[in-house]
Amino acid sequence: MYRRIKNSVITGIVVALMIIFPLNAQEQSIDLSGAWKVTLNTATNIEDNSLGNNKLKGIIQLPSSLAQQGFGIKTEGSEYGVLTPEYKYLGVAVFEKEIIIPQNWKDKLLTIFLERVLWQSKVFIDGKNISTQDALGTPHMHHIGSLSPGKHQLVIEVDNEMIHNIGDKGHAYGAYTQSIWNGIVGKIEIRAQDPTYVHSVRTFSLIDKDQLKVELDITAHKDEKANIQLQIRELDKQEIVRELNVTRKIKGGSNKLEISLDLEGKLKKWNEFDPTVYILTAEIATKKYSDYYETEFGFQEIGHNGTNVTINGDPVFLRGNLDCVHFPLTGYPSTNIEDWVKIFKTYKDYGLNHARFHSWCPPEAAFKAANRVGIYLQAEASIWIDWWMSVDMKAKGRPEMDTKGYPKGLGLDPDRDTFVIDEMNRVVDTYGNHPSFTMFCIGNELGNSDFDVMKGWVADLKTMDNRRLYSVSTARKITEVDDYMATHYIQGVGRTRGLNGPQTDWDFEDIYSQMNIPIIAHEIGQWPVYPTWDEIDKYTGVLKARNFEGFREVAERNGIADQDRDFKMASGALNQILFKYEIESFLRTKSCAGIQLLSMQDYQGQGEALIGWLDAFWDSKGITTPQKFKQHLDETVPLLRMKKYVWNTDETFEANAQISHYGQYPIEGGIIIATILNDKGSILKEERWSIKDLDIGSLTDIGKFNFPLNSIDHAQKLTISLALEDSRFKNTWDIWVYPSNLPQIDEGGIHFANSLHEEALKALKNGEKVLLFANQLGTDKNSVELNFHPLYWSLTFFPGQGKTNIGLLVQNEHSAMKKFPTSFHSDWQWESIMKTSKGFVLNSTP
Repeated sequence: MYRRIKNSVITGIVVALMIIFPLNAQEQSIDLSGAWKVTLNTATNIEDNSLGNNKLKGIIQLPSSLAQQGFGIKTEGSEYGVLTPEYKYLGVAVFEKEIIIPQNWKDKLLTIFLERVLWQSKVFIDGKNISTQDALGTPHMHHIGSLSPGKHQLVIEVDNEMIHNIGDKGHAYGAYTQSIWNGIVGKIEIRAQDPTYVHSVRTFSLIDKDQLKVELDITAHKDEKANIQLQIRELDKQEIVRELNVTRKIKGGSNKLEISLDLEGKLKKWNEFDPTVYILTAEIATKKYSDYYETEFGFQEIGHNGTNVTINGDPVFLRGNLDCVHFPLTGYPSTNIEDWVKIFKTYKDYGLNHARFHSWCPPEAAFKAANRVGIYLQAEASIWIDWWMSVDMKAKGRPEMDTKGYPKGLGLDPDRDTFVIDEMNRVVDTYGNHPSFTMFCIGNELGNSDFDVMKGWVADLKTMDNRRLYSVSTARKITEVDDYMATHYIQGVGRTRGLNGPQTDWDFEDIYSQMNIPIIAHEIGQWPVYPTWDEIDKYTGVLKARNFEGFREVAERNGIADQDRDFKMASGALNQILFKYEIESFLRTKSCAGIQLLSMQDYQGQGEALIGWLDAFWDSKGITTPQKFKQHLDETVPLLRMKKYVWNTDETFEANAQISHYGQYPIEGGIIIATILNDKGSILKEERWSIKDLDIGSLTDIGKFNFPLNSIDHAQKLTISLALEDSRFKNTWDIWVYPSNLPQIDEGGIHFANSLHEEALKALKNGEKVLLFANQLGTDKNSVELNFHPLYWSLTFFPGQGKTNIGLLVQNEHSAMKKFPTSFHSDWQWESIMKTSKGFVLNSTP
């Protein structure tokens, strides 16, 4: 058990650190980054996978985590189903340094600002406990009052134990992705303010009135007049766009002021296409005191029209992706804008415009980056508690799913619920001005929570701040306070996602059209891709891919380790075929508000769900390109409805063409060009349709496409193309055509067998030909059932699927495939064949 050291004296530390810190922002802050003394709890239990080479005290450079600088318990072996931290530590870490308060800070109000901490931080000044903070999704702001000029001893205790019982399976606190780290990251500083200061500023865009409403929360030292200056300028520009100077009477204590600025048409509206960001500065001055506050905002209004989210009145289709804290080098989320800009530009490269932060809220850098790039964000209040987390999963034979603390659902634990309400308010208060912050919900799949209680929390939040759309939970249940819902199933209505066979003439309109709020398809994709062993070398930071090393050892024992790239490309091709198949079904659904993919990047937890076309470092695996992926996920997408992928030559190919449009402007007119190409690239048919007046948010029928297939003289793949002339918007589909009448084959000399019985073996021994129908053979040990659709997410996390395969690797140049058109991977022409097929384990085969 950790015992606080009296008077904040760290046993075993004799070196005193005294730093003269630089003053910033007109001497209103002191940067505390640099060298600190750190001591860990020496009574911490040493885990079984410890190497015994444990560093528990010393000098650490902050900002950082303990693991980044080798503090904690050095591990060996692999964690089950997750990446393994090289160093682990769970408990209190004590950080200490001497600070110097400048003479001109006498009587100023001081705050210790810690940008990101996991989980609780306590601040001690000269041995006195001053403040405790426990936010997961926002900075820790320790208000310490005034300090006398001169030297003071600052101690910060950081505890990464589970402070409130929310379990350890969510992404704000858990080992699935970011690790349960200890340390302080991002900005670490002391901030000084006069006794009269601006506590917060909120911006409200009133587009219909061409006004910006500004709400100021001002703390005043006494009753007096204050001069207030508001200025607006565009980000990275010096020119003042709008300015207003007013005088207001303020009273001692808290003051809520509201000021409206007439904009005179000078502000651009923020959206994904034109993400113009503005800086609002608010300066307050009294006879003795002054303060300055700066915030980013966008001139934007968020709403919905019943089925679509609207930005400034225009419907958008949310082309989203789940972010579950993917930073394997550090094990914690970046606080640098540049890192997030790079991530969100990758989103844009692949046609995406939306990110959902699954059960966590990122640092402010993510919001600022999304403001600049034009990404719509859904943040959550650090919670994921579903029914299975509240029960003993070890007793059910699923130890990998066992959740620390077995947390009760929300609404059932008053102390923990107080934290959740505070966390909700902190997230909205801290990041509320960012135009990218378009949606908010409490957390993920809150299946065993009290929805009547939670909807009251959300209703209160909506009353306090109506600038975005709110939802109680991602999935599980829709309530009357929800402005939108991301879900896979609507109670009493039906499923909002799924597969519907080898065809594209289907949608979910009968489900989505019944709803009066935007419905977003939940966690689309989850199709695994085989790993390549060279990725192991990329894990040079705190998290190690020892699980991958174990996979490689298994592959080596099975004699297939050298085929990892081939397996990746084959499984990756099927991954992309199914992404396209699913995504287009939602674009064909007029009332669908969007999708949230799971995901474009790999997920390192839950049994290594390697489901992305990017790896965990956001690097491409080479299984698709931005240009190819954007064919079926972009602001404007041509679509094709056809009854099947496989045709015969005595049939007429029939399809209906549509176009989905969610661009910045309506399409006034254009030409859609439809073509059919044969396997040589020659055009077999071309057709043109004129289109005009396509509204934003429209799904438009273009025309019917027919082509008799009797001119096809051999089995081949045809490619159907739909393109909007003189634009980048083009989409393609492959179909396969086979002769209706097959030539007679001389079967003489061929033995047909359903098993390797004595007669078949004798024929083989005599050099004769045997055709073995093996799909009914095999045992559970030497064969597996095949399925065109690969296993879902992770076999570790979802066993018992009845699937173990993730596609075919085909020797497509083999003579056996001469008259069966195929690539090196599974595609739709294999779908019917694989239904009744088996795969055999050949390890012991001679």
